Amino acid sequence: MAHKTIQAAERRRRAPEPPATHSRRRPGGGAERVLTYTIVLFQISALVLLALKSNPVDRQALILAAVFPLGTLALTMTLDRIWHIDRALLLMVLLLCSIGMVTLQDITQTETARKQALFFIPSIYALVAAIVIVRRMTRWESWSWAAMAVGVVLMLLPMAPVIGGWNNGARNWVSLKSLGVDIGFQPSEFVKILMLVILSSAFAQKRGLKRMIPAIAYAMLMCLILLAVQRDLGTLLIYFFLTLGMFYAATSNLMLTGLGLAGGCVGAVGAYFMFDHVKKRVSIWINPWSDPIDSGYQIVQALIAISSGGTFGLGLGLGTPRMIPYYHTDFIFAAICEEFGILFAVLMLIIYCFIIMRGLKISLEATSAYHSLMAFGATLMLAVQTFVIVGGVTKLIPLTGVTLPFISAGGSSLISCMMQVGILLGISSLNRQQRVRAMREGAGAL
Repeated sequence: MAHKTIQAAERRRRAPEPPATHSRRRPGGGAERVLTYTIVLFQISALVLLALKSNPVDRQALILAAVFPLGTLALTMTLDRIWHIDRALLLMVLLLCSIGMVTLQDITQTETARKQALFFIPSIYALVAAIVIVRRMTRWESWSWAAMAVGVVLMLLPMAPVIGGWNNGARNWVSLKSLGVDIGFQPSEFVKILMLVILSSAFAQKRGLKRMIPAIAYAMLMCLILLAVQRDLGTLLIYFFLTLGMFYAATSNLMLTGLGLAGGCVGAVGAYFMFDHVKKRVSIWINPWSDPIDSGYQIVQALIAISSGGTFGLGLGLGTPRMIPYYHTDFIFAAICEEFGILFAVLMLIIYCFIIMRGLKISLEATSAYHSLMAFGATLMLAVQTFVIVGGVTKLIPLTGVTLPFISAGGSSLISCMMQVGILLGISSLNRQQRVRAMREGAGAL
């Protein structure tokens, strides 16, 4: 089905874009307004509650209670007025960002929450930049080799002697502090976007499997660096399933996709016997209670936090998330379960499912094979990343250590995820222009 959809998208004519029109009655506008006001109400009430429960009153929470609602309203109205984006998708993303901001303000005191709030500024710029680039770029394939070169350089930066370093057990971090600039980032987060461009360009051209080999080999090289050098197993899974999923969406070749999946399984078994850090992750996953004080401490404390929250949670500010290492990044889902309850966590996962469905809808409605694949890849990355971290925290799969999209603390992850959303919003805007053009052509024919 995916292959036929892409073929249909290729056959559509790309006529000049008509000027955008903004209808007074937008489909779903009433529901979107209710959702907007619900998000604003949640932001104000939760942050004001956190401010008043502190002694003295937390001024930072009060500032966020004023800034975040205004920012939400301004961003949604501005982007919708200029580009007529998928406002429901943007609102759901902003709702997750609000949950993350409230949780971080509660469990990390003020410093981490303040940094995360500041990270929203470049992340919004990244989102807008992604929309603009997607709408204006036409010949993406000419940038593929440049993207490959930049990606290799970025992936090798953490191994540099002066600026490279370790972060949560993985050598995937770059810090410019030694150069006099107090900035740190995770290059593999931005290589995700480059991978999306490279794979979409290679798979959308329909020039045979031989023309796809360089992109597939590049993806395998990135996975090898992540496994053997950086020890970043979570990002490795994202890269692997991104490549496999986009290949199947472009070709519908079930046999080769199955062979790729089987090869990945064989590689995982080989990595278990070759690398100690992989073996340790698997042993902790099988039985974390065998060493609950040391190696299994994270998983054990996360499971205790989830169970202690029950259905409705202990209440905002009443949990003990600091018992969990990395509670503000890898294990923030456990902290949310403890304070807000399992029911709230399930509703949060439903929001993620809604975002994934909107992304797939945008992919199916895309006006070109390239945009269809790009939207599918961006959606797939968000889906895999969410599954990897939630599955790891709940002991469904071995813990690999990635952030929960839009919620966990981390500037690199937030900017990368917002760029993926910007890609989806840009393509949704182009889809809407295509529908408007088709309606005008139909009206002209009558």
